[in-house]
Amino acid sequence: MSIGKRLLDLARASVTDFRLAFERDEDRELLDAQRAADREQEAQQQREAGETADDTTVGKRAGRGARRIKDAAEEAWDRAFEAARARAGVRGGPPSDPSADRRRWYRTLELEPGADLQQVRRAYRRLMKLYHPDRFANDPEKLEVATAVTRKVTEAYNGLTQLLGG
Repeated sequence: MSIGKRLLDLARASVTDFRLAFERDEDRELLDAQRAADREQEAQQQREAGETADDTTVGKRAGRGARRIKDAAEEAWDRAFEAARARAGVRGGPPSDPSADRRRWYRTLELEPGADLQQVRRAYRRLMKLYHPDRFANDPEKLEVATAVTRKVTEAYNGLTQLLGG
């Protein structure tokens, strides 16, 4: 017998032995038992999730998965939107009372209500000389406070000059 024929016979025998190994009844029963246990576990998970046997089609499961993803995305979007609103502060708050604004502006500029435009300008210039942020460039804490004060002073000045027609 030639060597090629011997190798071919050996390969056939190995394939046959391999096939016969999986045809044994005990191995097949073990494999079927494992599959049955997997199906039972999947059915138990479906029952816990409130699904019925009719809901186990591929399309229905895919639809449920898509809805869960969509719901999670919407919740994440809502959380991000609320966080952004909280960081930015609420814009467009309730309208303010013009007379209260006027009193607050006069108080900010350290003036008596009813002061004329000339007094408003003098008070604004005096307060800007005192609290201008450039004076506190070396101290970061004071710089931050001075910036906030000058914003309020500028807002008061702009409001009163507009009110007084300047």
